[in-house]
Amino acid sequence: MMTETTDLAKNVIVNYKDVTSWILLGIIILIGIIRYFQSVKLSETIETFKSELSKKEIKFTRHTEMQIDCIKDLYNLVVSFDFSYQVLTSPKYLRHNLFKKNINSFIDSHSELILFGHRNKILITDEIINQYNLVFENYQLVKELCEGELSNISEFEEANSTNDIQYLYTNDEDEIASIKIRAERLNTNREGAKLHIEIKRLRTTIENYFKELVG
Repeated sequence: MMTETTDLAKNVIVNYKDVTSWILLGIIILIGIIRYFQSVKLSETIETFKSELSKKEIKFTRHTEMQIDCIKDLYNLVVSFDFSYQVLTSPKYLRHNLFKKNINSFIDSHSELILFGHRNKILITDEIINQYNLVFENYQLVKELCEGELSNISEFEEANSTNDIQYLYTNDEDEIASIKIRAERLNTNREGAKLHIEIKRLRTTIENYFKELVG
């Protein structure tokens, strides 16, 4: 293209009266100008695209980072909830006040979990939410059993007009035997077994999704 324009320009100079050569030269120059502006426009479009792509990449990266942090915190809460239930149903120490404390810890740990879920729902996948809903259904049943045990303990204390362990039980063995029965009632019921299974599935679901995020 450049060589043709140069040759044509020389021809115009030599044959300056040749109108056709002038017209052709003008057309070539015009085409060159159009192509130049097209090239500039294309460069601007490419730069704009790169800029928008960079913004999207930053936005995507930030969203992923938020999801990773969210899933880590969610998993910690699920583990704490799972652990609180294991401590409640299989306590190391069979004590009256500790048993009441373990029930309240179990209920409180679930409250923390559900509150976190509501606050961070936009960062949690539907699969995780659906699995949590199964956990919640079984939790409600187990919670009723726990509240029943607390109610029984409260009635036991009221009947004796005290919550002093020394007056409630004749000796340590009596206390241990009583609390063992209460813990086993929670540990052997069907609802508790289902809850434990659904919590394990929830943990697995979260673990798998976390691996996808960081993989």
